[in-house]
Formats: sequence, C-alpha cells, structure tokens
Amino acid sequence: MTTPAVMALRKNYPKAHISILARPWVEPVFSGNPAVDEVISCGSTGRNSTILEKLILAKSLRNKKFDLALLFPNSFESALITWLARIPRRVGYATDARRLILTLPVSVPEDRRSKHEIFYYLNLVDHMGRLHSNTHSTNEAGRKEQTGLFLKVPAQGESGARQILAQMGLDQGSLLVGFNPGAAYGPAKCWPVERFVSLGKALVEHFKDCHILVFGTNKEESVAEDICGPIGERGRNLAGKTSLAEAMGLISNLDLLVTNDSGLMHIGAALGVSLVAIFGSTNPVTTGPWSADSVIIRHELPCSPCLKRSCPTDFKCLLGIEVEEVLQECLRQLNRK
Repeated sequence: MTTPAVMALRKNYPKAHISILARPWVEPVFSGNPAVDEVISCGSTGRNSTILEKLILAKSLRNKKFDLALLFPNSFESALITWLARIPRRVGYATDARRLILTLPVSVPEDRRSKHEIFYYLNLVDHMGRLHSNTHSTNEAGRKEQTGLFLKVPAQGESGARQILAQMGLDQGSLLVGFNPGAAYGPAKCWPVERFVSLGKALVEHFKDCHILVFGTNKEESVAEDICGPIGERGRNLAGKTSLAEAMGLISNLDLLVTNDSGLMHIGAALGVSLVAIFGSTNPVTTGPWSADSVIIRHELPCSPCLKRSCPTDFKCLLGIEVEEVLQECLRQLNRK
C-alpha cells in the first residue's frame, strides 16, 4: 500500500536517488518498481533485533550519506535507526514515542479511520513537499493522480511460477483459483478452514478444469494441507513452498483469488487479479483491496470493526459468512471471464 507514495516521490523528485530499506522477504515488492533506484535489505533488524544489529545497519546507512529519511512504518525502531545513521532530515508520524528523534514529526490525520491507508502514506509525501517549499499547502490534485498501486513481478518470480505450474502439470487451459487462508495479523481475520474446504470442493465440482492453489507461509503448511487433502488431486498446497517473488508470479496467473485481509490480498489487487476478499475484525475502508476488480464480503456488526487479533466473544463476524455466499460471488467473478 506504500507504492502510490513511492511513485509520488519519484514524480515530485525526478532527479533524486530513492532507496527502499526493506526486510528480505518483501524486497520483490519494490525490486521491479521504476521509481526505486535500489532496495537495501535490513536483514533481521527489527523489534527483536539486538542493539548491535541496529548499530551495524545504521553505520551502513550513514556511509551512504542520505539527505532525508521518509518513514512509512510507525515503529520506534525505524526512527531510531535513521537517527543513529545521522540522516539529517527524518520525516514520519509522531507515534510510538518517537517525536523527539524526528526532524519533521507529522500528526496522525484525524480522518485516518475513514480513508484508505494509501492516503496515510501519501500524506507523508505531502509533508515532505511542505518541508522543501516552506508552505502549508496540500497537493490534493496530485494525490488523486497518484493513488494507483504498482507492482511488477520480478523475472525470477515469472520464471519460478512457470516452472511450478509445469511441475504440477497445469497448462494455460486450466482454471486457476487461489486460496489465501492465513493472515499475519491474527485469527480474527481468518475465515474458518473447513469453509475454505467446502468452497474448494464446490468450485472443482462446478468447473472440471478448476485447480485450487493454496498459498501461505511455512507456518501455514498444515492449514493448507487441511484444505487440499479433502479437495483431492486438484487441491495444490503451495504454503511454504514458494518465495514471495514466485508467489507473485503465480498470483498473476490466477483467474480468481479468494483471500482474507492480508498482504497477498494487496498483491493480488496490485496485479489486477479478480478478488473475493473476506473481512472479519478489520476495516475494509482503510485496508480493503484497492482494486476495481474485487468483491468484499463482510457482515456488519455492532462490534465491528474491532481491529482485534483474536475475537473475545463469538467470532460472529466471520462465522456468519456462509460458504454459499462466498461461492456465489466466486461464480459471478469467474463467469464474467
């Protein structure tokens, strides 16, 4: 969801050298972006990293002599590293007790919960413009032009996806439906596994050439197998078996992706893949798929969106979403093709 802000940066500063500091697993999201000059891996540096690891990373950044750091994450660690790197201008939201180590602390917008997250990041780019122009104007017209997601599958992702599909014996005539049953945020975002099973069975029964590709991390391998096993030979467990670049390549080949609110959902949206997105505890207004080819299934409740990782009550927001409801939306999406 930060890619519109990155593209806006390039438009506003066409001669700048733009580097992205990213965790290794997320590097493919930016490696093919024409607005980015280099992607710097931050390795294991994060909330659980040692101070020595932070110092080593900060030293490597200091050697690059950056003029300005734009902090998309709200974490204290991200601000601390840029401060340790002695980057002279540090722009970010004044969250997580980091106001004093930012040179331009930005207040969180009052309307954050009523706008999509892409505008949250674009707002930082606006404040960068004010830093340079010393004015208080906003570039609303520019922001409206810069709201499209951008994602390009890396070459290794395209070739890896072709190889994986060939190994599974899936040609271009196959109908490929992706399932993404996990979500890093927590179980309150996850539609029940047994309902993914029932949905998969219904789809392979309805379409004789349909194959279900189940995505996930290595921690979700057993969940994916619980889905694929009952579906049979047309259920393909890819959890933990692909890199992010390969997953991006495979998703770009899908006819439909059925997904919880997750990172892969946003990848599907950015790649223009048809989506059926299932929402529970989170807010589709702020984190929904930014795509015209998507359907959001959500049941409004008095307690929603609670934004909690685990449901403290009856989990009705997701238990109330029946298989038939999701199946009908999948059929509508697929029949349009």
